[in-house]
Amino acid sequence: MKKYKYVAPDGGWGYLVAISAIISFSSTRAFFGSFGMIYDDFINELSIGSVGITMASGIFRISNALSGFFTSALLKQMSMRWLAFVASIIFAFGTLGTVIMTSTFMFYFTVGICKGIGFGILFNLSCTIMNDYFVEKKVLIMSFVQSVTGINAMVAPIFVKWSIEQYGSRGTLLLIGGLSLHNFVAVLLMQPVRWHMRKVEILESTEIKLLPKVNNEDTPVTTGTNLEESPTTEELAKAVESTNYGFRKVMDSFIDMSLIKTFLFSCVALGPAVCNTADGLYVVLAPKYLYSMGWSQDNVAMVITLYGFGDLSMRILFTVVSKWIPKLGIQNIYIVGIVVAILSRIGMLWSSSVVAKMIYFTLMGAAHCSIGILIPLVISDAVAPDKFTSAMGISLLLSGTFSFVIGPVIGAVRDFTNSYSFAFYTLILLYAIFAVLWPIELIVKKNKRRRST
Repeated sequence: MKKYKYVAPDGGWGYLVAISAIISFSSTRAFFGSFGMIYDDFINELSIGSVGITMASGIFRISNALSGFFTSALLKQMSMRWLAFVASIIFAFGTLGTVIMTSTFMFYFTVGICKGIGFGILFNLSCTIMNDYFVEKKVLIMSFVQSVTGINAMVAPIFVKWSIEQYGSRGTLLLIGGLSLHNFVAVLLMQPVRWHMRKVEILESTEIKLLPKVNNEDTPVTTGTNLEESPTTEELAKAVESTNYGFRKVMDSFIDMSLIKTFLFSCVALGPAVCNTADGLYVVLAPKYLYSMGWSQDNVAMVITLYGFGDLSMRILFTVVSKWIPKLGIQNIYIVGIVVAILSRIGMLWSSSVVAKMIYFTLMGAAHCSIGILIPLVISDAVAPDKFTSAMGISLLLSGTFSFVIGPVIGAVRDFTNSYSFAFYTLILLYAIFAVLWPIELIVKKNKRRRST
C-alpha cells in the first residue's frame, strides 16, 4: 500500500497569499517613513515636543507588541481570517480617526493604540501564513513581497508631499485611511493552508528511516529507564492532569514555555527588538532634525525617498540572491546590516554636505532592510515552524517594550540637551551592543555544536 503525507504547497494559492501580504504590509507600513511629514502640522499646532512624539511611537509599538504577542492565544479562540478581519477594522478605525484629531489624547489613541493593535495582529498573521505556505521558496517569496512593499514605501513620501499640497494634512490623512481599507481584500485571500496542502507519496527509504531501532528479537530497544521504578499509567495521568491547572495552564495558553530558555534571552530575540526600536526612533526624529537644520520640505521628502530607495535596492538584491542567502546565513546578514546602520548614521552626523547626508540616508535605508525586514526570516531560522507564531509574538512584545521604555528616554535626552546629535549617538550605542554580542553568541553556539558532535 502506498502511503502519503501532506506538505506545504510552495506555490499555488500561496502566490495569492503573497499578494495579500503585499496589500497588508503596504497599507500598514508604507507610510511609517513619512510620519514626520504627515503629522507635522498637527504636532506644531499642539506644540508637541520630542518627548510627546517619541511617546506616541512608544505607545504604538507597545500596542502592536501586546497584540502581536497575544495573536497565538487569540488563534485558539477564532480562525485566522476572522482575527485578521477584526484587526483590519481596528487599524482602519485608527487611520480614519486621525482625520478628526483635536487633542494629544486623540493623537495617542488613534495613532498609538488603534493602529498599533491592528498592525501587530496583521503583521504577525501575514508572516505566519507566509511561513505556512512556503518552505523551499520562503526566502524568495518573502524577498519579493518585501521588494514590492519597498516600492510602495519609496513612492509614499512623494504621494504624501503631493497630497498635502493638494488637499492639506487632513485630506492626506483621509486618503491614507481609505488605503487602509484594502486590508479587507487581503483578509479574503488568507485561506487556511490546510485547504491547499500538496499530497506527496512517502518513499520506501524515507519510511524505513522513521521506524524505531530494534534489537535482534525485533523488540524496540529501551535504554536509560528503570522499568521497575517507572510510574504507572494512572500516576502519569494524575500528574499530567494536576499540571494542567493553575498558573501554568494560563501561561501555556498565551506563550510556548519552551521558548523562554531557548529563544527569549538570545540575541535572535533581543537584537532585532532593540535595533528595530532604534531604527523606528530614527525615522520619527530624522525629519524634525532636518527641519531644525533649515531644510525645505522638498529636500526632506527627497531624503525620505532616498531612504526608501536604499531599502528597495536591498530588497531586490535579496530577491536576486535568495538562493544563496541560506548558505550565507540569515543571522550573519542581519549582523552586517547592523554594522552598516552604525557606519551610515555616524557618517550622516559627521557630514555637513547636503549631498553626503542624502547618500548616508540611502545607506541607512539599505540597513533598514536588514534590520526591519529580515526579522521574520531570522526568527524562522531560529525556531521550529510550529513555534513561529509564538516566537514572533515574543519578538513583537520585546520590540514594543523597548520602544515604550527607550523612546521617551531618547526624547527627554533630546529636549534636555537640545541636541538631536546627542540622542542619535545614544541610539548608535544600542546598535553597537549587538554588533559585538551577536557574533560572539554565534561563535559560542557553533563551538558547542561541534563539541557535542
